[in-house]
Amino acid sequence: MNTKQLIIEYIYLRDELMDYTMQHFDAMSYDIDGYLYDDEIDIEVLKTQVKAFKKMLKAYRLINYTYC
Repeated sequence: MNTKQLIIEYIYLRDELMDYTMQHFDAMSYDIDGYLYDDEIDIEVLKTQVKAFKKMLKAYRLINYTYC
């Protein structure tokens, strides 16, 4: 996956997480802006960040409150 695809996925994850929490929205937005405007992106760091938020979104989707 190239840098552009990773950034697009990061944006998608940020937007999908809004359905569950706004806790990370601002920080993710600033991080995404940094990746968009930095000429020297460490793609491995970006991959790790995207992977972490994919796991977080998956965890939120698995929550199934029974007695709320």
